[in-house]
Amino acid sequence: MPADILGPDRVEDAARILREGGLVAFPTDTVYGVAALADSELHSAKLQAFKGGRREPFSLHLPDVDSALRFGGPMRELERHAVTQLGPRGVTVIVAHGSSHAGLGLRIVQHETGSVFLKLANAAVVATSANLHGQPPLCDPDAIAGLPGVAAVLSTGELPERPASSVVRMLRCGLEILRESAVSKSELGGTFTRNVEFVCLGNLNRSAFAEHLLRAMQQYYVSQLRNFVPAFHLDSSGLIGSPSARVPAGMHEAAAAYHVEMKAHVPSRFEAAAETPRELIAMGEDVWGEVIAADKTARRWTVYDPMGGSPMAYRATADQVRAHMEALLARTAVVREGDASMESGFDNLFSPVSGDDT
Repeated sequence: MPADILGPDRVEDAARILREGGLVAFPTDTVYGVAALADSELHSAKLQAFKGGRREPFSLHLPDVDSALRFGGPMRELERHAVTQLGPRGVTVIVAHGSSHAGLGLRIVQHETGSVFLKLANAAVVATSANLHGQPPLCDPDAIAGLPGVAAVLSTGELPERPASSVVRMLRCGLEILRESAVSKSELGGTFTRNVEFVCLGNLNRSAFAEHLLRAMQQYYVSQLRNFVPAFHLDSSGLIGSPSARVPAGMHEAAAAYHVEMKAHVPSRFEAAAETPRELIAMGEDVWGEVIAADKTARRWTVYDPMGGSPMAYRATADQVRAHMEALLARTAVVREGDASMESGFDNLFSPVSGDDT
């Protein structure tokens, strides 16, 4: 017996059927999806059976950014930034979930009726395309109503053909594009990548190392992945930075312990009024006053200035910078068997500090 077809005026009935445990087809920005309430593992046995028993990872479908941040679990700053900036633009963002960092897709549905349906569900909802496994997605509500297991179809008529959603997954300092579609790589970068400038006194040790360390981290993913989008455009400066100054030998040695090369670094002077908007990070109390005066949203890291000190002092500074760097890094969402090896390589190069993994 075909499922009931409900018009947009019966969206509350569709949400009730979903809350009661039924599978409900609903319109998204691209095709019709089939929705189910998510279980405690953000999965659905009913949806798995609908897809022929294949345990594929189902994405959470959400009505807005707040819901994505709520149901997507604890997120780091960079993960929240990606969801907030890319989610409303039709991009499915895969974030790390749980202790295993398994990938969890978050898709914010912009379709008016579909979004209202998800909001009325008031729960974590997983969904997949409205088709049997191996078949093309269906756009005709009458055809969808005949799919086995579907309890109801929330219909807005036959949907026009649209490009599939773009899909990205979080990495520690960027994104990997898994499917480039409606939103191009250049558009993703223009929306996601942020300008960050580290500031210390002479731009020889603290800020210089921070810039080159994060740059090396991003370059690592460039070497590993074909469709990497960096999280940051990087720069560094000093309140008394001089292009004629040179990075001390102690800092070179400390940086080398993190596989970071600084021989080509040329110090620059901090400019309070910059043409390009940037996020400022002051590397210590000695520069905080001038940095916060230039930008009230600046943040401060407490890092020791090792200038003129022993080799141990430079290494301590590098260790402090690396520890603070965790505040800028996301968690890599694991989606492939080779991801563990890739992340192990990252750890071996950049010696991450231990700490809270949320």
